[in-house]
Amino acid sequence: MTENQYEETLYALGAKNVTTPTQEFNRTTAFKLPTGQVVAEYKSGYIRRNLYQEDLPYGKCYQLNPTYEVPHKWIHESGLVETTRKERTKIYSRNERLKRLVLYTIKKLNNGTT
Repeated sequence: MTENQYEETLYALGAKNVTTPTQEFNRTTAFKLPTGQVVAEYKSGYIRRNLYQEDLPYGKCYQLNPTYEVPHKWIHESGLVETTRKERTKIYSRNERLKRLVLYTIKKLNNGTT
């Protein structure tokens, strides 16, 4: 599918484009889903659910990008500590970001959750 087809699919699912002029200038697109959630795809490769636009009293974003484990080492007072941590996969293709937003919207509509 093309970017326009993914956007039309989002509109058909009941999403509304709520992109501000500043977001548009930065090549970010925000959508308000029928569930009341606001999700956005960013040129930087991230997909987020923006809680600060959902009339909540705090400014948080949930990352919707997939994660992967990376090794992590640091020196502690007791010596070298080795563990893993999660990193986010950036999605540089706008087409793929929109596809993931469509799938997220369908999932939320089917679950009836916010």
